[in-house]
Amino acid sequence: MTRVMGTLRALGRVEETQGWSAKGNPTQTVLRMAGKGLLAALIGYLGGTYSTNKRVPWFVYELTPTLQETFIATLVRGDGSEYTDHYDYHTTSKKLGLGLSLLLAMNGYKFSVYEVAYDQENWNDQYVVRIYKDKEARERYAVEDLTARICLQRELFTYDREYEYDLSVDVSLENFVGGSGLLCFHNTPFTNITMDLTPPSTLKDLPVIIGGEPQEATYGEFQREMDLLNRAFAEVMLEGDAKGRVFTFPIPTYNVTADFDWDNPNLEPVWAMTARYGIPYWANFINSDMRPEDARSMCCRLRLDTRELHKRVGGLFAAAPLTGSVGVVTINLPRLGYLSRDEREFRHRLERLMEIGRTSLEIKRKMLERLTEQGLYPYSRHYLRGVKQRTGSYWSHHFSTIGLIGMHEACLNLLGVGIDHPDGKAFAIRTLKFMREVLARFQEETGNLYNLEATPAEGASFRLAKADKERFPDIITSGTDTAPYYTNSTHLPVSFTDDLFEVLEHQDDLQTLYTGGTVVHIFLGEQLDDWRQARRLVRVVAENFRLPYFTLTPTFSICPVHGYIPGEHPFCPYDHTPEELERFGRAVRVEG
Repeated sequence: MTRVMGTLRALGRVEETQGWSAKGNPTQTVLRMAGKGLLAALIGYLGGTYSTNKRVPWFVYELTPTLQETFIATLVRGDGSEYTDHYDYHTTSKKLGLGLSLLLAMNGYKFSVYEVAYDQENWNDQYVVRIYKDKEARERYAVEDLTARICLQRELFTYDREYEYDLSVDVSLENFVGGSGLLCFHNTPFTNITMDLTPPSTLKDLPVIIGGEPQEATYGEFQREMDLLNRAFAEVMLEGDAKGRVFTFPIPTYNVTADFDWDNPNLEPVWAMTARYGIPYWANFINSDMRPEDARSMCCRLRLDTRELHKRVGGLFAAAPLTGSVGVVTINLPRLGYLSRDEREFRHRLERLMEIGRTSLEIKRKMLERLTEQGLYPYSRHYLRGVKQRTGSYWSHHFSTIGLIGMHEACLNLLGVGIDHPDGKAFAIRTLKFMREVLARFQEETGNLYNLEATPAEGASFRLAKADKERFPDIITSGTDTAPYYTNSTHLPVSFTDDLFEVLEHQDDLQTLYTGGTVVHIFLGEQLDDWRQARRLVRVVAENFRLPYFTLTPTFSICPVHGYIPGEHPFCPYDHTPEELERFGRAVRVEG
């Protein structure tokens, strides 16, 4: 004990005080330690400096379950209160209370969280985490600041399908399309995956890896398992959640090639999912000189030829392995159109902004490289270590991306006609080609990869238009004076036409000019009644247009009582019982 006390005193100031129970009775001697120097700095950095901002250190969530159990036991028994059937852990830090709750949920504990408010001056509210010694499942939970739906009833039913699918990871609270965060079920975060329907040529002759060891069998021998996995995923996504709401993630991408098997019966759930929710994205390789496998071969090609813009395969989200973007600069074209007197001045202003964007992206690339070297991005550093060995830079296979917004409004301000007019479309094509030439020059001058992308710009669409309206009241925008917005990239204005083939023909020449990624949403306005309709439409688009990436978007609504309803309905069109109206409101509003 003497040696232990000596070590503790070397790390900080140690005081021995008398402990007291909740009833005021003296207990064992308590050691209070105040850290100093490096130890105090590390503890403050990892776990918080003050009582109100304490938190569970980040690395605890990555420990093994056994070590997490040890952390929980040490924390609660050392700073909590034990009762007959439970432990109480009090803290004034909301972060610590929620962090401990997450850790308890990860390890299967039964617990509740509630807040104790104090009216006294200089007293902070407390968060109490009550941990029950009995781990059996409870009927209901109390969580003060989180929305946790109570189980109102249980229902036994007969499962009449051949398989029950659970695309899971090791942690029992998470799976591929959903997970449990504290006590709330949620969809997975933003995720995009490419679903191969047949073994790709780059893998089919390679040995499969099981348990980290190569086997005699090759990937090409597992077509049946691929069919099963694709069907399982599509059926889970087609089902939706308990209320019929769509699982928005993960977003699957399917490659459409010239030898695509349109009559494959295993794809029926995929077509049904497309008709009902419009979930999948389709990468069109039919009218392209590239193959899906080129997504891998391009990683070698990127460092060989810096004179041309290299295409990143797979559309806006599905980039080739070990590549991506170090950052995106979106250029506000409507303001350039408003400030310019003619196309020549427009190009001069555009090139100047692109040069500023290049400077910004080059600075960011250098920062990323330096921080990666210093260990700030350990996962990226691990996966990009091969790129570093071959090229001397972790991020040399990543693009610097420049995109645009508001080509339609730029045409209106500069030419007096929109992008729907032939003159406007011709101007848009010339502008995209000019931007490609400038990016090719940037690429050759810097030795880094640049691409032109139809950036989503969900927030910039409104933010830039609002800022321009305040500074230039007579600038032309879409929307209203109080709620202006700019049309995304080079798309047609919203509600321009109900003829989807008119949209496709207009966009075909424009979408192929992007070198970094783009997507065309084909808005259907309703659900497709038959999965065969979805298959037919995807085939017609892929075989007759050069659009590199597209998705079907049907319109549907979700009622909290009746679930999925085809079409757009502000209020549910079906009857409801008095109990349902009392619970959800007199006019049951639906989610769209």
